[in-house]
Amino acid sequence: MESKLRERVVGAIVLTSLAIIILPLLLDGSAEDRERVVSSIPDPPKIDLNEVTVEDLTRKMQQLERASAARLPTEVVDETDYSEIEGVGLDQNNIPIGWSLQLGSFKSEDNAVGRRASLREAGYRSYILHNKTSEGEMYKVFVGPMLERTDVQKLGEEISDRMKINGVVVRYRVEDDMAQLGG
Repeated sequence: MESKLRERVVGAIVLTSLAIIILPLLLDGSAEDRERVVSSIPDPPKIDLNEVTVEDLTRKMQQLERASAARLPTEVVDETDYSEIEGVGLDQNNIPIGWSLQLGSFKSEDNAVGRRASLREAGYRSYILHNKTSEGEMYKVFVGPMLERTDVQKLGEEISDRMKINGVVVRYRVEDDMAQLGG
């Protein structure tokens, strides 16, 4: 029994050794193949730092900014009341009309964050918009947005029954997202 095991181990060693010696010779490929695979790195660009000035760079950046601004579509200030429209529609800027439920307006950020936290704990998607008014900073808490006004109204009734918080359905504006309080 011991001799059979020894023969198998010796055979495995011989076969492995042959594979280690012969396989690289078969799979190595030709010298032409190796040259084709080796990548060539191009020479770095020649930049003369004495020819570049801050004024040139500033002028170039301003030109790029003006060209970029010229390509932007002009925003139409849309003050239309869409509350009577049923279903999903587009405003004058071809943006879908959305609706949110405003559930509070606070002077204290902590109060607004607390209201948002309680809404999130109850499973509602909520957010805060921060803006500065003549009365000072205001933090408005919203739930939504949704495309259907009727869905927001039903959600308002549910929140009123469940959490005893009354809300007002307001138009959601994508452009207001810049004032969103993170978190």
